[in-house]
Amino acid sequence: MISVVVPTRNNESTIRMLLDSLKQQEYRDFEVIVVDSSEDKTPEIASEYPFVKVVRVPPRGANLARNIGVKLSKGDIIAFTDGDCRVSQDWLKNIAEFFEKHRNTIAVGGSIYTARELKGSIVAEYYNEALWPMMPIYSSEIKITRENFHKVRVPNSNNLAFRRKVFDEGFLFDEEFRGGYEETELLWRLCLQNYDIRVSPSIKVEHYHTKSLRKLLKRAYNYGRGHYLFYSKYRNCPLALYGTLSAAILYTYFAVALAALIVGCWYFAALLPVAYIVLSILYLKKTKKTKKLRSLVYSLIDIVFYTTMATGIFVELLKRLKLS
Repeated sequence: MISVVVPTRNNESTIRMLLDSLKQQEYRDFEVIVVDSSEDKTPEIASEYPFVKVVRVPPRGANLARNIGVKLSKGDIIAFTDGDCRVSQDWLKNIAEFFEKHRNTIAVGGSIYTARELKGSIVAEYYNEALWPMMPIYSSEIKITRENFHKVRVPNSNNLAFRRKVFDEGFLFDEEFRGGYEETELLWRLCLQNYDIRVSPSIKVEHYHTKSLRKLLKRAYNYGRGHYLFYSKYRNCPLALYGTLSAAILYTYFAVALAALIVGCWYFAALLPVAYIVLSILYLKKTKKTKKLRSLVYSLIDIVFYTTMATGIFVELLKRLKLS
């Protein structure tokens, strides 16, 4: 059996999309556990589906909900997705077949595509098309290791499955992480123990990425806070180190550029448009011919996104310094 665990919070506009897709699965030996902390009609909608068990919990983060779902689950495989996703019809079948074929693999993730309803939205498609995408699309099977953890976009928790033995051995999600790096921390802990973790392009979901720039930047801020928390726990992890150093360099540049402008020196300020030009060239090389104009917009989003993420890193740093 496969247990599908779905943490939800205020997903009334998308939860049917997910549950209808689960209802149509080719693989039939599964259960669905919705662990909900909503203030809207999400639990009522989920309760309309007879194959779904709904559990209400306080709003203390998705990792708490995931861990509760794990403890209530019965399956030998536990698959995670979110209440704003739609899974492919062969999602569970491909997960089961992957684990059957790869007996030593303890976790597998997959690709996360923009929901079909959002096709054409620049902000929504940025999630997939950014130079370092928030929602990865894989073209080949990859093994995630300590050596390539910072080079490969590790899978997201909304398309990720584990063998039960992972959780039986005490590897639960860290509930201190809320909104950013929630699955990254668990995957890194597993890598440190040399467990076999992979990604497969055949395991696919659609995600209802936001069309709102404000919500995108809120996500960036939360990623930043999660990133610093990850760095504080695993300073030797290259992913944690490089991200934190990048934030420090970015803010050092802004401070020096501002000081230079005050004294009438424009050289440092000129580096920002140079960065924009370089990013635009990289995007022009990456994007399809029909989306070349987006390169100019994506470059701007990158600058704002990573500045906001850097802000989240420093806010979390200051918070922890205050607590200490």
